[in-house]
Amino acid sequence: ERAAMRETRKAQKEQLLVNLKEGDILTGTVTSVADFGVFIDLGGVDGMIHLSEMSWTKIGHPRDVVQVGAQVQVQVLSVERDRERIALSMKRLTKEPWQTVEERYKPGDLVNGTITKLASFGAFARLDDNIEGLIHISELADRRINHPKEVVKEGDTLQLRVIRVDAARRRLGLSLKRASEEYSGEIIEVDAPEEWPEPSGDEEMNG
Repeated sequence: ERAAMRETRKAQKEQLLVNLKEGDILTGTVTSVADFGVFIDLGGVDGMIHLSEMSWTKIGHPRDVVQVGAQVQVQVLSVERDRERIALSMKRLTKEPWQTVEERYKPGDLVNGTITKLASFGAFARLDDNIEGLIHISELADRRINHPKEVVKEGDTLQLRVIRVDAARRRLGLSLKRASEEYSGEIIEVDAPEEWPEPSGDEEMNG
């Protein structure tokens, strides 16, 4: 019986490797979680989702996203039949957040953001969908301040006003001082070309 099961599994594996192609969407089971990614049983053969292909946003560890035994939907990125290696992705099944940012955010919108990092020129804030924006130091308070730490600290969750949306350049301008006042419709230009925060997700898409 065991030998028969092994033969059946081997046949399933061979058939799956022959039929799999780039772009296929499958459902599999998480069999193990490592620092660099997770392994998925696709029904006779394992594939791997690299950490960078799990989410468009930065994650600390794969276990923050999935657990062993979980059923997940994946897209096939590549198949190396001779080495029996299958590269998979979870994030490719959803749109990259910056592709739709201009549909979801408009200048004047009030949003909740969590301060993630302070710099001399302002504070970075992560919104509910993990998009990160910049609160320029001039937009933190009505008074002049020397450093953002005078007003905010990492971990603070605040109501903020969207003052600029630029999906092409992956920039979202936010304001703390304008959150409590009626929005005038003015778009605030802030010069910080070398200091703007990096996007939350991977900037480049392969393929």
